Amino acid sequence: MRDNKDHAAPLAEAIREASVAGTRIAVRGGRQHGDQSFPDGLPSGVLQLETREHRGIATLEPSELVVTVRSGTPVVTLDQALAEVGMMLPFEPALGNPEATVGGMIALGMSGPRRPWAAALRDAVLGTRVVNGRGEILQFGGQVMKNVAGFDVSRLMCGSQGGLGLILETSFKLLPRPPCERYLQREDDAESFVARCSAWGRTGWPFSGIAWHDGVTHIRLGGGEEAVDEAIQRIDAEPGDPARGFWDALRDRSLPLFTDELAAEARLWRISLPPATEPLALSGEWLMNWGGAERWLRTTEHAETVRRVVTDAGGHARLWLGDAPGVPRLHPRGKALEALEGRLRESLDPDGVFFAPLLPNPRSRRPRTT
Repeated sequence: MRDNKDHAAPLAEAIREASVAGTRIAVRGGRQHGDQSFPDGLPSGVLQLETREHRGIATLEPSELVVTVRSGTPVVTLDQALAEVGMMLPFEPALGNPEATVGGMIALGMSGPRRPWAAALRDAVLGTRVVNGRGEILQFGGQVMKNVAGFDVSRLMCGSQGGLGLILETSFKLLPRPPCERYLQREDDAESFVARCSAWGRTGWPFSGIAWHDGVTHIRLGGGEEAVDEAIQRIDAEPGDPARGFWDALRDRSLPLFTDELAAEARLWRISLPPATEPLALSGEWLMNWGGAERWLRTTEHAETVRRVVTDAGGHARLWLGDAPGVPRLHPRGKALEALEGRLRESLDPDGVFFAPLLPNPRSRRPRTT
């Protein structure tokens, strides 16, 4: 399967011209996920570089469990093509926005409810083709897991917020779609949910999602019909929504927790913690995903209080929605890690072409001589 809408050359030329002229560029795809890369908009003088014309599936090899796709391809289009051959991306990307692109999906670095039982986005990336800040097209990694040349560089593109380069093309590992999927639910408080997830983690049952919200534990099972039926017999829970509405909404972050307008002084946080961490002493509306490892909190608690409590529990908190003047949206990573990130950005984007406001210390721009 092949689509020939390859616009790599003009995209690289646009970046090369910006590098020479001293212009900063913001890479734009489908502007999905609430425009998380540019929550405060773009300052004057920053040019937008659209990638949506650079689209299409370059290769799809179901027997090899590999797909190679261009960055401007809508995620929905890719998912539909994979479904036709019985395959899926293991990290279950969001599908709620039909304009969301593969490149934006990688730059944001988010994985869906299936992540703990299949793979994170970065673990499914086999290789990438990118344009660096000098307009050079570089290839990292390959199309099979055993080809590890540059593998770590490809992974670094996941969650890079567009600050390391323009992603042209990515090769992903695929998984077969489960032949059987069932949904359960039960009433629980937060403490019981965390304890129950720890016990379930030792069973080997075919979970593909465990989440808790508003006093209800939601369970998704996926795999062979016999294994799924056996797990259902052992789990003390009632049948859940057969239309999988909760799971689609959680995947797409379209539950009211994510979409309702925030009250004054309220914020929405995405919190990552060791899954067995007991519920935190922070007031507000909680949703726990990934068996407790990913937690969302809608709260009016002071931003510094949220960061302190989460840090003390061994996690990190990202400000997803809402304002907190003087508080960075990404969790502080420490001087050593930020210095390492700075050296990496310097090597891939020496002239500071790529505008990524969520990353620390964006460099000033100046024209350079050719």
